[in-house]
Amino acid sequence: MLEIKNINISFQRNIFNNTKIQFYDSHIHAIIGKSGSGKTTFLRSMIQDFPQLQMEMVYNNQIINQKDDFVKEHIAYVDQLGSYFPNMSIKQHFSFYAQMKDEKIEESEIERFLNQVNLHHINIKKSPSVLSIGERKRFLIALALYCDKDIIILDEPTASLDKKNIILLKEVLLSLKNKMIILTTHTPEILEICDVIYKIENQQFEIEKQEIHDQNEMTDKVKKYHFSPIKYFQYKTPIQWIQLFGLVILTIFILLQVNNTIQTTVSTFHGNPILLNQSSKEMLFIRNRHGDLNIVYGAGYEPELAKPFTEEELNRIKEIEGIKSIYTFDVLPLYHRNNTVDGQNMTIIKKDGSSKLLDVVDMGSRAPAIFPYYDDNDFNNHDDGVYINQYLSEDFDIQEGDIIKAKFYIPSLQYDVKETNVYKKIAYTLEELELKVTKVLDEDVGYSSISTSYNIFIPYWQLNKILDEGLKNQNLVESSSVSRASQKVAAKPYSSSEYVIFIDKDRLSEIYSEILELNIHYDVSSRYLEHLSVAEIMVEYRNHQFLMMGGICAIGLIIFLIVQYFLIKSRMKELKMLMNIGINKKMVYFSLVFDVIAYGIICLVLGIPIIYIVLNQKILYTEMIPFVSVGICFMFCLINVCMMKFIFRKQN
Repeated sequence: MLEIKNINISFQRNIFNNTKIQFYDSHIHAIIGKSGSGKTTFLRSMIQDFPQLQMEMVYNNQIINQKDDFVKEHIAYVDQLGSYFPNMSIKQHFSFYAQMKDEKIEESEIERFLNQVNLHHINIKKSPSVLSIGERKRFLIALALYCDKDIIILDEPTASLDKKNIILLKEVLLSLKNKMIILTTHTPEILEICDVIYKIENQQFEIEKQEIHDQNEMTDKVKKYHFSPIKYFQYKTPIQWIQLFGLVILTIFILLQVNNTIQTTVSTFHGNPILLNQSSKEMLFIRNRHGDLNIVYGAGYEPELAKPFTEEELNRIKEIEGIKSIYTFDVLPLYHRNNTVDGQNMTIIKKDGSSKLLDVVDMGSRAPAIFPYYDDNDFNNHDDGVYINQYLSEDFDIQEGDIIKAKFYIPSLQYDVKETNVYKKIAYTLEELELKVTKVLDEDVGYSSISTSYNIFIPYWQLNKILDEGLKNQNLVESSSVSRASQKVAAKPYSSSEYVIFIDKDRLSEIYSEILELNIHYDVSSRYLEHLSVAEIMVEYRNHQFLMMGGICAIGLIIFLIVQYFLIKSRMKELKMLMNIGINKKMVYFSLVFDVIAYGIICLVLGIPIIYIVLNQKILYTEMIPFVSVGICFMFCLINVCMMKFIFRKQN
């Protein structure tokens, strides 16, 4: 027996005032009354608490303190519309309850319960929405039978039913001999089978009919239902799955945009060694070009284009404010400038006496080369040592104390042919040099040229000594272009026509421009300014990318909020159904939060690998990606939870 007493319900007016009511096992009870008298409100008060409600419930002499648990274990509620879980098929409704009972249910068993309520041959894989209202109500009664609920509450079960469905419902109710049935109705066919009829009058329950017979006690049945938000996650409609994965795809797209922008920013501000080293800021390379400039001028590259400066021209350059000193500049390569298919390999003799041959012939102009360093260079230790840059050390495994042994091309003679775009042809000799590495320079130390990234630095005086020896060596390397030149003009001893200028770094740009203004044939090279220009372009690109990323993320966030808002709104009926079956609000809310957690995990599991794959070579700091991605996902999850909390509270 269920006894409810001290019932007080009031909204803008009192609906029930200190009344009571009793329901008996194995009986059909009807509650009648005028429209607005509180029939539906009372039925809902039996399954949910709300601030305007006061009542005491006693079931089989046990005071009900936890209404949620009581509803979950004992009550099945069917409203006027035959409401169901919109996110579940007919079969999934049964599976969901089976899951809460830690059971499994076969399709044959589902059909058996449906047959009990005269629902034959319906497609259980379809949503209950395909059923008529009468069929839906009978389906929900079948569900209550499977759950073995003691109490079945029906709010206006005949509403919207035709005569045929009313008769079918009447037959179903009469078959439920061992259930406590509580319903509201005014339909005579249903009232005539009711054992007890209560009428609401003056905020009280008045007995209209009471025919009590022997009761089948339900006290021995204790059923425990366990709701799991983790298992509940699977119950979603195709549209909900599409919405969920749409949000995941949208979030991954935003993750990719943000990480790509961060990588661009990092690469922009990442220590470009040329922008950081002092030598590149204090060195300018110049030449007096003969003919048109075909490619960008790089120090030591295409010396055949350079014609000598006059003494007057050099003096004009030296008079420019900020110039500290000026020296000749030459590079000794491993490849033949007149025939690039010819080249020399390089042998490395390790400190332990072992040696290895490095095949660098195919590298052409990119092969390692000898560059001079000067007293003015900041990396000069004044030890007359041989230095190599970090790239050469790392790529060819050359360390301090190792010996570099190779034949380098030394300029010996020149033929001033003064052709259209060539001022001179240079004849080379080969000289084998052994250079013991004194020091490996850090990445941001030294200077570089566009021709090669592999620099061997020797003192300026030593380079001049090698050049002087080359002038004495008449064993010239054969070259068809030099042979043709020798037939036109007489040979002259080679002389440098390219210079390096050490300047006040604060006037770098001004000096660069002033030299160019002196003569249209003067070429000036500054690796620092070249990279600075690229860096400025990258900064501008980064700023544009920031704006674009901000716009994309803003649009993405708006779409995200709209989709998520309607997704949550669409689930309100589903969440109310959970509360109707006795799942408390905290657990219902947690099921929403678990959806958010699952969404975040899916975003990270799918997103991080996609980011690595898409960014690929752009990635500089791989350890940043997981942290950035987790942070963004956490932010989206937080927004999600806040929206859910707001909508959930507003609806309830």
